[in-house]
Amino acid sequence: MRRLALRFARLYFHLLAHRPPRDWTVPVADGRYRPAEPAPDERPLTLLLLGDSLARSLGALRPEQTLGARLAQGLADRTRRPVDLRVRARVGATTGAVGRQLPRSARLVPGIAVVIVGGNDVLLPTPLGRAGRRFAHLARTLREAGWQLVVVPCPNPGYGPGFRPHARWIGHHRSRRLARLQTRTADRVGAHLAPTSGPEFRDRAAQLLGPDGIHPSPYGYATHAARMLPTLLAAATHLPTPAPEPAPH
Repeated sequence: MRRLALRFARLYFHLLAHRPPRDWTVPVADGRYRPAEPAPDERPLTLLLLGDSLARSLGALRPEQTLGARLAQGLADRTRRPVDLRVRARVGATTGAVGRQLPRSARLVPGIAVVIVGGNDVLLPTPLGRAGRRFAHLARTLREAGWQLVVVPCPNPGYGPGFRPHARWIGHHRSRRLARLQTRTADRVGAHLAPTSGPEFRDRAAQLLGPDGIHPSPYGYATHAARMLPTLLAAATHLPTPAPEPAPH
C-alpha cells in the first residue's frame, strides 16, 4: 500500500512540476553527533525530524549535507552535548501521514522535535481545515509526550520556480492559510516557531534550489539550518538538565 501511494505521489508530482526529481533517494543521516568541545558528564539529547521531503532533505547528496545533520551538529557544538538524530520524515508525506511517523518515535527519550509539513497538503485537492486539525493533534501529542516542539510553518510552493504556474498560484494562497493555522496551533501548545522559506528561494534559485527548482540544494539546506538553529537553541534551554552519569563502583 505504501509503495502504491508513493508511486501515485510521484505521478501526481509530474503534473505539478516542470522537472520532477529523477532520484528520490535521500542519504541517511541518523546517528550521534558529538560537539567539538564536549562538556564533562553530559547526556545526549534527542533531535527528531518529522514531516515531508524538506525535513527528509530531498536534494542533499551526502548525509552531512542534510538539514537534520546540520541542525544536529550545530546543536551539539553550541550546547556542548551529544545529539542523537532521528529522521522519521518521508518524501511525499501529508499532515495525516506524519501522524503515522509517531509510533516509530515512541521509545525515544523526548528532546527537540522539528516538524515541517504542509507543502503536499496544499497541492492536493483536500480540505485545509482537516490538515489543520491533524496538525493540532500531532502538536498536542508531541507536547504531552514531553517534547520541545519546533514548528516550521508550511513553506510556500509559490516561491518554487520549478512548479508549473497553476501549482504556484494554488500553492501560494493555500500555503499561507495553512501556515496561519499551524502558527496558531504552535502558540496554543507552547511550541517554538522557526523561520520558513521566503522569496529569497525564488530570487536566488540557482544557489538555494536543486535541479528541480523546488527542493533545496545542499547550500539551500545549509541556509535553512542557519536560520533555524537559534530557535532550536532556545528550545534546548527548556529541556531538563541532564543528570550526571553515575560514578563506577
